[in-house]
Amino acid sequence: MRCLLFLSVISFLCLAQPLYAGNFHLETSAIGQFLENSQAQQELPVSGFLGLEVDKPEWDNLSLDTNMRLFRDFKQKLDDYDLYQAVLHWQALPALKIDFGRQMISQGFSVEEADALMMTLTPIPYVDLTLYSGVPRTVERGDFSKNDGMLSGLALGLKDIPNTNAQIQASWRKLNIRRNDMRQNDMATVGAHFSYEVPIEIAPLFYGLCEYDVTARVIDLATLGFDIYPHDRIALSVEGNYFNINRDRNQQTILSLFTTDRTWQGRLASTWTIIPDLLDIVESYAFQTMEIQTNVVRRGHVLDSAFQITLDFIGLYIEPGYYFTDSFGGRLHGGRALVHEQFTKELYTEVNVDYSKYTKVTNDNDIAFSTVAWAGYEVIKGLTLSGGFEYNKNNDSNKDYRGSFKVEYRFDHRI
Repeated sequence: MRCLLFLSVISFLCLAQPLYAGNFHLETSAIGQFLENSQAQQELPVSGFLGLEVDKPEWDNLSLDTNMRLFRDFKQKLDDYDLYQAVLHWQALPALKIDFGRQMISQGFSVEEADALMMTLTPIPYVDLTLYSGVPRTVERGDFSKNDGMLSGLALGLKDIPNTNAQIQASWRKLNIRRNDMRQNDMATVGAHFSYEVPIEIAPLFYGLCEYDVTARVIDLATLGFDIYPHDRIALSVEGNYFNINRDRNQQTILSLFTTDRTWQGRLASTWTIIPDLLDIVESYAFQTMEIQTNVVRRGHVLDSAFQITLDFIGLYIEPGYYFTDSFGGRLHGGRALVHEQFTKELYTEVNVDYSKYTKVTNDNDIAFSTVAWAGYEVIKGLTLSGGFEYNKNNDSNKDYRGSFKVEYRFDHRI
């Protein structure tokens, strides 16, 4: 019933008169599929998403953001709901901003969902100080209101300095508020990141970051990179990465499951404009080494490349690509293609095709194939209705057919 209510709200808003607020932004979508699962049961899952931003000058510098998801499987009678964000912003003073409520916190470390209070101060020109504290929340994994301990932190960064971005930060996270074992339960992290673009024609950009787990005395992440544009048709990027993790923590991670030591990675990426406004070639290659067991080191290669063909005069975009992965788990070769046609401002079609062949160390070798097609039409300004078809074949499902539909509505109003 929640999704039916959600769709009713969309319909009402499409026909409603504009709201006369300082700024009002609404973004909604409902995405559904018709499919048969591996137990030969019919499913009709529908996910609804709502995003809303409101501010008004007469509200004493207050504004509101909210984002949520509603889910209903009409055949299986399943419901779910996630509140991603419901945050109140208050510009209390010219040099003080307060954010209160459920919000995304990203201050140099991983993005966290938290019911928190965050304050941003500008004590002196060109410097920002951010303080935050709250309860992290886990969404889309069972109960979205699960108590995930406590998270607090601070960040000190530069502001409004041309071509420069720099920040130092520290955070403390307690996984279980009732336990006192620092090594198993708590994590204190410090870090810094920077970037600087040299103001010359080829625009070289230097950047880097480092994060250090104080409780485990482990460098979690270190990155050093360099971007440059030696020609108006060439963009180059070189990057080195180092990854590690505290494997004594209660919280599992991908690195703790598949590695026992540090991982090193080097990456090279480039974009080549062969014919301006018509043909680009993009590529990315990464080489990495990781210790998957004690004294057992494996090397890996990841390659991705594509042609990007743009024919604006007929609204056509084509992107064929090839990708390759060789790691300790196996080897994969794949090809993909995207074709997008914008017939008119209101009407579009899009087709995605992906084919890959892989071999695994478990000898579970197979091919995987997927094709997805969509067509959509903007019925009235901001309201787009789309329909699609999807077919998948892999070692989990020999025949997977799905019909899809999507309703999108975007509305902006300013007095």
